[in-house]
Amino acid sequence: MEASREGVGEKEKENSEEYEDASEDIPIHVDEKSLELLKGGKEKNDAQMQDWINEASSSKDTNQNSTNLNIDSNDNLADAKDEPTEVIDLRPADSSSDSDVEADLSSALFKKRKHSRTRNYRKKDEGAGVETGSTSMPDSGSSLDKDTLDAEGAGASAPSQSVPPLTSSSDEEFETPRSRVKARRIVRAADLVSSGTNSNDEEEEEETNADDYNDNNSSSTEEDGATNDLDITEQTKAVVFKGISKPKHNFIHDLSSLQLGLKMAPSFSQRRCASVDLVKRLKLAYKLSGHEGCVNSLHFNQSGSKIASGSDDLNIIVWEWEKNRKMLQFNSGHKANVFQSKFMPGDLLITSCSRDGQVRLAELSVTGSLRSTKKLGQHKGPAHKMSLLPDCPYVVLSAGEDGQVLSVDIREQKPDKILLLKNEKDKKIPIYSIHSSPSNGNWFCTSGRDQYVRIFDRRFLGREGRGAGGQVVRYCPDNLRDNDEFKAYITCAVFSEDGSEVIGSYNDEDIYLFNTHDPEGSPHTHKYQGHRNSATVKGVNFYGPNSEYIISGSDCGNIFIWDKQTEGLVKLMPGDDNGVVNVLEPHPTMPVLATSGLDDEVKLWMPLQVTAGPGHCWQREQKEYMLKTVQRNLNDRE
Repeated sequence: MEASREGVGEKEKENSEEYEDASEDIPIHVDEKSLELLKGGKEKNDAQMQDWINEASSSKDTNQNSTNLNIDSNDNLADAKDEPTEVIDLRPADSSSDSDVEADLSSALFKKRKHSRTRNYRKKDEGAGVETGSTSMPDSGSSLDKDTLDAEGAGASAPSQSVPPLTSSSDEEFETPRSRVKARRIVRAADLVSSGTNSNDEEEEEETNADDYNDNNSSSTEEDGATNDLDITEQTKAVVFKGISKPKHNFIHDLSSLQLGLKMAPSFSQRRCASVDLVKRLKLAYKLSGHEGCVNSLHFNQSGSKIASGSDDLNIIVWEWEKNRKMLQFNSGHKANVFQSKFMPGDLLITSCSRDGQVRLAELSVTGSLRSTKKLGQHKGPAHKMSLLPDCPYVVLSAGEDGQVLSVDIREQKPDKILLLKNEKDKKIPIYSIHSSPSNGNWFCTSGRDQYVRIFDRRFLGREGRGAGGQVVRYCPDNLRDNDEFKAYITCAVFSEDGSEVIGSYNDEDIYLFNTHDPEGSPHTHKYQGHRNSATVKGVNFYGPNSEYIISGSDCGNIFIWDKQTEGLVKLMPGDDNGVVNVLEPHPTMPVLATSGLDDEVKLWMPLQVTAGPGHCWQREQKEYMLKTVQRNLNDRE
C-alpha cells in the first residue's frame, strides 16, 4: 500500500513539472499570407463584434423593463393590502461559537405574507453594535426614519422598516438598499382630520384641567387681608404644639396619703379626674342606643348614677349608664324637638324645653314609672336652654329666642318674666343659652344673637339704678366688638366651677374666656382655637373638678379638649359619625364624659386608652390627627 502511494506521488510530480515547462514563452512565426488574411478579416470582425454588442444591449433593456414591471406590480399589490409587512428571521436566537454556521444562517431569511401598504426592510441594529452576520432577531421597537416622522407628525409610531438583500452578506451590499429605499406610510385624509380633532380636544382638556388645578390650588389670600395657606399652616402648628400644664399632684404620694387616712384638698378622686394622663387616655367605652333622632340634651343627676337624654323623637330616656341599661322612656309631651332635659334634686322630677317654646315638667314614681307631665311655661319662640339654681331646688330659669328669661317655680301656677333682653337699639336679642353661677345663685349669664356675654343679678332685675335691667357686666373680645364685616353671635356660655370665669363659644370663631372680676370692656383672658362652630348651636363646657380643661364639639365631628391655662390642645377624638358634636356633659365626680350630636346614640368616654407599646405610637398618631383636623377647620373657616 505504501509503495503504491509513493508511485502515485511520483506521477503527480512529473505531471506538474511538465505543466511548468509548458507555461514558458514560445515564439510564434506568422507568414505574410496569414497576416493578409488577418487584416482582411478585420472589417468582418468589427461588424460581427458590433452585432454582438447590439444584441447584448437589447437583451439588457428587455430585462430592465421586465424588472420594472415586476416592481410596479409588487407596489400595486402592496398598496392594495391593509396589513403591515413583517420579516421573519428563522435563524436561531442564540449565537453559535462556530463562525461558519453563523455565516450560513445569516442569509436564511424568509418573507412572510404582507400586512400593510408599507414595505418593511430589515435594518442592522446599529445602536446595539451588532455586525451584519449577527444571529439576533430584528428589533421590532426601533424608531421610525426621520423623513417618516416628519411626514406623519409628532406622536406617530411604527416598527422599523428596512431589510437587507436576501442574497448578500457583505456590509456594503447590506447598507445599499437602506440608503436608497425609505419607509412609506399611506395616511388617509379622514385619519388626519380625526387625529387633528383628537389632539385639539386633548389640548382643550389639558387647558381645562390646568385651569381647574390652578383654581383648586390658588392662594386663599384675598384683597381684604384673609390668611393665606402659609399663615394657616403656621397657625395650625401654633395651636397643636402649645404646651400643657405640668401635673400638680403625684399619684404615688396621693395614694400613700389616702392609705394613711390623711385629708386631701382637693380629694383623691378629684385629683385623678384632673390628671392630664387620664384626660389623654379618654376613649369611647360604649354607646347607649334607644333614640330614633338626634340627641340634643344630656344631664347627670347629682350622684352621677343616671343620665336623662332628650331627642328629636320627642322622647326622654333615663339611663342607668353604668349598667348600659335603659331605665325609663316616655313621651315628653312636646310638639317639636326636645332641646333640654334636666334632673331636679331628688331624681323624681325632670324638666324639659323644646323648639315649640314650652317648658314642661315630668313627674316620676318611686318605682321608676311615669306619673304625669304638665306645661310650666311658654315662650314665643324656640326655647334652647334651662338652668337650675344651686340654692333653690324648685326654681328653673329658661331662655328662648323671643328674648325672654322666665323664672319657673314648679310650686306656682305661672312663671315670672324677669328679663327681656334688648340691645342698644332697643331690639330684642334671641337667647341661645342661659347658665347660673355654681357659687352664686343670684348670678346668671346669657348669650345669643349678638357679640356679648352678659352677666345679670336676679336681685336687681328691673331696677334702673343697677345697670340696664340688672345687668352686672358684659364681655366681648376686642376684635369682635366693633366689627361691621363679621356679625358674631354666641351659641353657648357657661360659668366655671367657682364662678370666677365664664367662656363663650362664638359662631365660626374661637372660644373666649373672661374673668368675671374684671370690669366691663376688659379683654379676654384666654382664647381656644382649632374647632369649627358653624353648622349648629353648639355647646361648650368646663371639664375637671376645678374646671382645669375646656371641652367643645365641632362641625368636623371631633371632641376638642384644651388646657385652660396654656390653651394647648390636650386631646382630640372623633365623637360623632354624622359629623357634628353638640352636647358635652362631664360626670360630677368621676373621669367620665357623655357626649351626643347628630347621631341617635349617647356616647360614654372613659380613660381606657392603651398606652403600652414601643415608641408610644398612639401619641404620634394623635399629633398627626390633630394637625390634619385643625388645618382643615382653619381652611374651612377662611
